[in-house]
Amino acid sequence: MCDDEISKYYRHLYAKEYPYLNGNQSTSLTRPVWGAHISVIRGEHIPNISLWGIDANKTIEFEYDAGVQSNKEYFWLRARCRRLEEIRQSYGLYKEPKYGLHLTIGRTTENVK
Repeated sequence: MCDDEISKYYRHLYAKEYPYLNGNQSTSLTRPVWGAHISVIRGEHIPNISLWGIDANKTIEFEYDAGVQSNKEYFWLRARCRRLEEIRQSYGLYKEPKYGLHLTIGRTTENVK
C-alpha cells in the first residue's frame, strides 16, 4: 500500500481537463481496486512461503519515476526499492518481478481496443 495522494495526483493530470497530457485522448482514470500500491509479487509460486508476512505492517521507503507508463488500460510509475527486491529474494524469487517494480496509479474507464 502507498499513499493514495500520489495516484490521485497523477490521475488528476490525466483527467479530461488536461487532454494534452494524455496524447489528446479524452479519458479518465479510476483508482486501483487495491488503492495505490507497488506490485511486488503477482501470480508467482513462492518457494519460501513460511516467510510470508515477515515484513507485514512495516514502512518501506521507495523511489519512483514521475513519467507515467501505460499499456492503454493500466497506468503506473516505475518504482525502485532495494528492500522490496531483498524481500522477493528471501521468498526464493528473482530480484526483479516480471513487469518490474511499479506503483499502480489507475485504470482507464473506457473500453480498450
